[in-house]
Amino acid sequence: MSGVTEIRNASRNNTLVDDSPVHSWYQFVLGYPPHLVRQYLTKFKIVSTDIVLDPFCGTGTTPVECIKNCIASCGIEPNPIARLASKVKTTLDLDIDLLNDYFGYVYGSAVLSFDRFGIKDDFPPLYRLDTNYDLVCLRGIPTLSEEQRRIIPEGFISSKPLIKVLVLRDIIRTVDDPTIRDFLTISLAKLIVKKAGNIGFGPEIYKTKPKDDINALAYFASNTSSMIQDVEAMHNDSVHSTILDGDARHVDKYLDASYLKRIKSVITSPPYPNEKDYTRSTRLESVLLGLINDRKELRNLKEDLLRSNSRNVFVNDSDGDYIRQFERIESLANEVENKRISKNKNSGFEKMYHKIVRHYFGGMFLHLQSLKPYLAEEAKLAYVVGDQMSYFQTPIPTAELLSDIAEALGYVVKGIELWRTRLSTATKLQLNENVLILENS
Repeated sequence: MSGVTEIRNASRNNTLVDDSPVHSWYQFVLGYPPHLVRQYLTKFKIVSTDIVLDPFCGTGTTPVECIKNCIASCGIEPNPIARLASKVKTTLDLDIDLLNDYFGYVYGSAVLSFDRFGIKDDFPPLYRLDTNYDLVCLRGIPTLSEEQRRIIPEGFISSKPLIKVLVLRDIIRTVDDPTIRDFLTISLAKLIVKKAGNIGFGPEIYKTKPKDDINALAYFASNTSSMIQDVEAMHNDSVHSTILDGDARHVDKYLDASYLKRIKSVITSPPYPNEKDYTRSTRLESVLLGLINDRKELRNLKEDLLRSNSRNVFVNDSDGDYIRQFERIESLANEVENKRISKNKNSGFEKMYHKIVRHYFGGMFLHLQSLKPYLAEEAKLAYVVGDQMSYFQTPIPTAELLSDIAEALGYVVKGIELWRTRLSTATKLQLNENVLILENS
């Protein structure tokens, strides 16, 4: 893509202003930017008759960029809030009049409910948007279950913002059109992250100073209006994107026979082997929106994720068995364990570090193996992966090790391209974030 090399390293992973429409509706903080996707769509010479896959699609950067460029795509994602965002952001054929009607209904019903419960916000009680639907007023203030409260990190949201979010949530649930209901839910998800929650990202999620209250309706109205304008400007019913609930280690369980030997490109970024619990970054909105309701559902989600941190490694995991023949990976895992022993580090998490190394690369082995039958001849693949030093400062050259696995599975390694460097918070060293380029042979 023209101009990418001119973007400063510190800004290279940021969304450009011109890319904000649709992409900005709800984004995962650890995702990659739209201009990276465009760069590889161009490099791989992908055209409108091709199919692009993102098996770790997150909040949909690759599928959305494909929609914008009139290219069919498919995404796989097990995290329910990220998957919902991807689905909503790739559904750009909504009826604008109907969308505005339901928006007015939700907004007006929220005003009535706020007024009934004595909830103060920044619009006068009688103000509402036009709608052809009869407004509703909730009978009681919604609450979270005790189990839901237990899985939200303490201090992530204050009581008054929480009540406003739950009122909006329950009114949105009364919308009978599921596609529009999902659209409005994603607007609320952004309100939770950007306005209601006491959270920040750097890039780890952290607790910020508590907010006593927020102007929820103003933010929801402004954000939803902006989203509707994006749909109106980019209305598209000619390009198809499919978003699937699935585990990227076993893509063959989710892609049907219509995809066999038809995928021309993969542009994706799997989790990196580190100590980031990716479910924690989306925990607040996932629970408040009812997408994760208890510890069992949270565990089920973690079991469907690539093993990349000690909080999603389980006793019966066997992914590491698939890479025993890779000497560099085995040596690295042994080095991590030997450092733990020498440093006398005996916490349960630290004892898992060497297992994470094996399970991570074993999971990527399974992914690349299960993917291969669906790739067209000479299909091009781009994997954005970062080098790591999370485990007792042991260097993990992620792209290099993945290239060893890919070659063993019959892929051609076309190169490892530096995307950017980023500062390791633990070591204060600059680590490479690379793009591993593969070709199906």
